[in-house]
Amino acid sequence: MSNTSHLKKRRFFFNIEGVIFAIIALYILFSVVSFMRRDQIRFYEVREGSLVKENQFTGLILRNEKAYAAKKSGYIHFTVMEGRRVSKNAELYTLDETGNLENYLSEHPELLGSLNEKQIMELRQRLENFSRSFEDNRFYTLYSFQSGMDNNHFSFSGEEGVKQLNSILSNLGIAYTTGTAEEAGVVSYILDGFENFKESDLAEEVFKKTDPKKEYVQGGSKVEEGSLIYKIISASKWNVYFPLSEEENKELENKHKVILHFDSQNLDLSGELFLVRGKDGKSFGKVELSNYQDYFLEDRFVAFSLKEREENGLKIPASAVVKKDFYVVPNEFLSTLEDGSQGFYRKESDGNLKFIPTEIYRKDQQYAYIDIPKNQDSSVLKTGDVLIKQESTDSFIIGPTKSLEGVYNINKGYAVFRQIVPLEKNDEYIIVKKDTSSGIEVYDHIVLQGDMVSDGQLIFQ
Repeated sequence: MSNTSHLKKRRFFFNIEGVIFAIIALYILFSVVSFMRRDQIRFYEVREGSLVKENQFTGLILRNEKAYAAKKSGYIHFTVMEGRRVSKNAELYTLDETGNLENYLSEHPELLGSLNEKQIMELRQRLENFSRSFEDNRFYTLYSFQSGMDNNHFSFSGEEGVKQLNSILSNLGIAYTTGTAEEAGVVSYILDGFENFKESDLAEEVFKKTDPKKEYVQGGSKVEEGSLIYKIISASKWNVYFPLSEEENKELENKHKVILHFDSQNLDLSGELFLVRGKDGKSFGKVELSNYQDYFLEDRFVAFSLKEREENGLKIPASAVVKKDFYVVPNEFLSTLEDGSQGFYRKESDGNLKFIPTEIYRKDQQYAYIDIPKNQDSSVLKTGDVLIKQESTDSFIIGPTKSLEGVYNINKGYAVFRQIVPLEKNDEYIIVKKDTSSGIEVYDHIVLQGDMVSDGQLIFQ
């Protein structure tokens, strides 16, 4: 009987041990799973840095340019390369009215096959320039390049080419017409219909289609009398126009010098900025440029970024920034005692005034910002409290709030809200002002994802 009782007690003891062990194991498992599933709070060390404000635009290029037409019908042969500068009355092309020259050249292809050293250097330079600027999303530029690389352009270009062409025509007795430049400037055989477009024609509608059809006049092709065959760009200055929202227009109204960055050419150009109105009343930016026009001869619309300014300060991730509400109290209600402590005089229920020492988080020209308490402790100010201005009967009721931008500083192991004054920002980073009251400093540790914590929360770094 006693052995049976002892056995039961022993089984009961083992069962208690098993239950305790199971509880401990479940607790450990739960803790591990909770830790693994919990979002990890990461920190960022504040550093100095800078940001350049860049806005992306698509601009319309306008130049001092004029298109000219063929004076007769015939087969055209150019004697000046695309993009070359010519003087007024310089020979540009010949027109073979009969087509006999085309037949002769087809029978003697060797005349088109040999290039002199100068022409080879020209060819190499154009290939290098095109390779540097070509982009997949601007495939249409290949066609204009191909037109400019036409064999007839090279074979009869330059002084030697002109002599060769005139010699062939004279020997064959072929009647031809010589075309000369109507004015001095840069010659181009690429026409897009915008040659006569003026600033007064600007409208938002123009920018809805930024790939105008281009006409490429090729050497050896037949042209009709009166058809446009080339254009002359008579000035080195050129303008880029781009549409602006009213907000952007306001931001730029005090800007005069800007830098345009062209990704297609990896090029920065500085110019003078003007704000103009289109014929539809819309706002447009206009940047006057004086260099590198030859880089954009084939372009009418061009993508660029506008570099407005560079701001330096403390660089922090945009994800760290949060907003926090504060009571705002007019500055005239703030009092300072002889010992330097600051606070407000609160009217008590018995009608007497009581000085409430208060930490002032921030002051601007109008308000003092004070913390909103989490509890209803009578030692702090809370919603509904009546403040009395010193040596006056003016009163103010605690209640109005404003938000401040800031980050959570965790240098002490718990989250403390610190105000920031943003100077510049993009999608990833913000440059904030240095040496601000209740702000942050270099090497401070802040929460990387600010909305993951709350003020006063204990942080394990």
